[in-house]
Amino acid sequence: MQGSQAIVTLTLMKSFRFSALIGIAIVISSVLGSCSFFSKKAPLGVSILTYSSLGSKGGFLRAVEPVFLAETGCALKVESTMGAAQVLSYLEEPGARERIDVVMGIDELLFERAQSYLYLSSEVSPDFKPEYKSFVKARSKAGFFPVDYGALSFIYRKEAFKPGLLKLPSKLTDLLKPEYRKKFILQDPRASSPGMLFFLFSDGILKISDLRKQWLTLAPSWDASYKMFLAHDAPMVWSYLSSLAYHATQHDEAQYGYVDFEEGLPLQIEGMSVINKVGNPFKENPCIEKWIRFVLTKPMQAKLVEKQWMMPVLEGVTLPDYFKGVPEIKKVAVGNEGISRVDSLVNRFGKEVQSDSW
Repeated sequence: MQGSQAIVTLTLMKSFRFSALIGIAIVISSVLGSCSFFSKKAPLGVSILTYSSLGSKGGFLRAVEPVFLAETGCALKVESTMGAAQVLSYLEEPGARERIDVVMGIDELLFERAQSYLYLSSEVSPDFKPEYKSFVKARSKAGFFPVDYGALSFIYRKEAFKPGLLKLPSKLTDLLKPEYRKKFILQDPRASSPGMLFFLFSDGILKISDLRKQWLTLAPSWDASYKMFLAHDAPMVWSYLSSLAYHATQHDEAQYGYVDFEEGLPLQIEGMSVINKVGNPFKENPCIEKWIRFVLTKPMQAKLVEKQWMMPVLEGVTLPDYFKGVPEIKKVAVGNEGISRVDSLVNRFGKEVQSDSW
């Protein structure tokens, strides 16, 4: 009897231990499964660094964010700086570069200065061949993906150039004539991209010291200069040709024109670049290529134009009606706009302009 009880007790103990082990295994399996669930990576996305107008609430990036997510399954994350010039200082921070995948809105000059932080290869799939406009394609560089451009010249108020009044300048040297003294507004090249492009455009043809006697003022920004122009402080201002599209939205486009210089017109091309990290960013994060492809489609180019007041880099983009008055470029100004030339110009400018005009 006691022996039988002992056998039964031992059997029950073994059965209990076996059940307990199964229970523990189930718990462990459940916990590991739970841990596996929580350790899964968040859905891939692409982090964009840009300047404020592109990344603001009403800007292009916010407008297309839900469309990009719906079409690709990739989330869009945006960080903004006050302006394009601040992008470089942002990129100098290692922590910032770790968070960012793509920088957007940099022009060719800023791209050249930021190259040490960028992935200088355009390793998008072989079938990716954007239909760039010829003058955009001619200035393509490895690692720089053009997204929009602006041609610059003087925008003028037609009432000041009626017969018997001022005659429009036709070449850069005309700006030194007595009749144009204090008749045009420029931007300081040390603080303004349009201002820098004017002085690069005119460098070698006009002396800064001679020009200084002619301009009305040297504004600290494009925005400040255009406000002065609209206030009738001067009949001409250095600006983007797409300013004519803005005036069309105000229904006063007939009052304004642009100067078509014999030397041609300079271009500012803005683009995107991928941040350089360990390995190949295109393989590490497929959303990067998806974003580049997304921006360089005709519908997104049209949306970018609408938001940025710039021109599309692709052929065949349907533009809003108010862009119809923006002329096609007849001649692109030729010039080497490398960083060494920019630095040289800034140094000379500081010496020749002894005091600021603003």
